[in-house]
Amino acid sequence: MGRKNGGREREKSRGKVQSPGERGHLRFDLHIHSSCSDGRDGVEAILEAAIEKDLDGIAITDHDTLEGTFQAEAIVRDKKIDLLVIPGVEVSTSDGHLLALGMRELPPKGRSPEETIEFVHHRGGIAIVSHPYHLFRHAMFRIPPCDAVEVYNSKYIFGIANWWAKKRAESLGLPMVAGSDAHMAKTVGLGVTIVEAEGDRKKGCDVPAILDAIRAGRVEIDGKKTSPSVFVGQMVRWVKRRLLRRPNDRTNGD
Repeated sequence: MGRKNGGREREKSRGKVQSPGERGHLRFDLHIHSSCSDGRDGVEAILEAAIEKDLDGIAITDHDTLEGTFQAEAIVRDKKIDLLVIPGVEVSTSDGHLLALGMRELPPKGRSPEETIEFVHHRGGIAIVSHPYHLFRHAMFRIPPCDAVEVYNSKYIFGIANWWAKKRAESLGLPMVAGSDAHMAKTVGLGVTIVEAEGDRKKGCDVPAILDAIRAGRVEIDGKKTSPSVFVGQMVRWVKRRLLRRPNDRTNGD
């Protein structure tokens, strides 16, 4: 697998030599699904895609499972890959989906967003409302007291839901992040959060530093729209899953 520790230094905003205490600008995709839940591709393919897209780190946020995260951590560790894995999960709350980052314990699904956020905070994680106004995407259609709002989700046609999420986050003074919401490896990196954190990948920047930077709002967004053909294909698969799913299992997916 591609990039490893000791490889060439990457360019762009991360290419300069940093002085002690200087902040680096690191590129993360904070919303990715693997085959551990409803994604098409396995964790190794996702890691390869992240390297290909020149990301500094990712969060695999499968639905109500941390298995994808644990697999990614093991692969990165064993193969000495220069990629930071943020432990994460997309939780099915009673009102809609919520990203929980920095988690090593799985939040129970089906609780209210407020209860879930409290659970996450008590364990040192951060809570991000994912696609809060996207129709057919388990949206909350409100913003509970959280740490950040996903205001750029790459899976869209017109972008109205992203625009509305951004306006609401701005009015509430909340940090704004992006995520690809990738369900296949080739769409990893379409929604990137640029995090201004202490240090860089070569100088000890770790998960707590990234979470602190997101809480503090030291973030920017770099996004590219999922192609219409891919989006439509994913929606067709979503409809098929919904039709085949058992009646008592309607919280997972997308």
